[in-house]
Parts: sequence; C-alpha cells; structure tokens
Amino acid sequence: MATTAGRVFISTNVNDPPSSVVWTRIDNKSGLTSPARVPTGIAIDPADPNHAWISYSGYNFNTVQPGHVFDVTWNGVTAPWIDISYNLPDFPITALVRDDMTGHLYAASDFGVMNLPFATTTWAVTGTGLPMVEVPGLTINSSARVLLAATHGRSAWSMSLP
Repeated sequence: MATTAGRVFISTNVNDPPSSVVWTRIDNKSGLTSPARVPTGIAIDPADPNHAWISYSGYNFNTVQPGHVFDVTWNGVTAPWIDISYNLPDFPITALVRDDMTGHLYAASDFGVMNLPFATTTWAVTGTGLPMVEVPGLTINSSARVLLAATHGRSAWSMSLP
C-alpha cells in the first residue's frame, strides 16, 4: 500500500480479521529512502512477498531522492531502496509491471513504454508503433504472453511478449 506523500506500507497478516491487520511503514527504514513523490506502481515478486519494484511520478529536480524505479526488499527491520532507474529519462513514471515469466520490468511514462530486461542495467524502448503519449496503465496477460498499454487519447495497445 502507498500514499500520495510517498509513504509505502507492508503487512504480513492481511488475511487476518480487518481489526487486527498491522501495517508497517517501510519507506523510511533505510539510509536511502523513497522519493517524497506519488508512487505509481508496485510490482510484487511472486517468489518473495517482501520484495517489490516501485515506480514514482515527478521529476528528479524537485526531490531530495532522485530516481523513478526502485528495487525494495523488506527484511523485517530495514527496507533498502535501490535505484534501478539507470538510463531512464527524467520522466514521471505512470505505471509499472513485471513479467513474472522472464523477470523483465516495463515502465510507462508520458512518452511511451520502456523495458528493463532481467539482470541488465539498460532500459530500452518497448516495441514499435506505440505513439509518444501518456500511458497511465500497463498490465500483462501472462497466459497469452501479451503486454497491454492504455494510452491517454490514443486507445489501448497490445504487444506480444517473448
């Protein structure tokens, strides 16, 4: 769970009765904290529910913590935030999804979609033909191997995944 102030929380007992669910704030649990900007996407690792990738809106120039995509692992005490924005342009990220079959990350912005192949450090433009417009929504249909992108004013687009 996240808030518009950039706060991120985790719970390890969400299946308990609502009155007993405990939320722990993790954006302030390490030396490198999250940007104080709006989180726009959280992709949780299916192999480890304490590991996630989180994207943020906004630009680097108006924050004390630059970066747009972070790799975060909660160990029960700390949650280091590792900036994996690498070569991403300084654009607000509007959506984030992870292909659980390949480990690739896909990040949307006001100018299209970029991808970070698993175990690499270079983001690249995803596919061809997608107009350079805001993409506020991304999802993956894993069984059909399709990435779906909802654009602002240019319809929805799909792309076959490897």
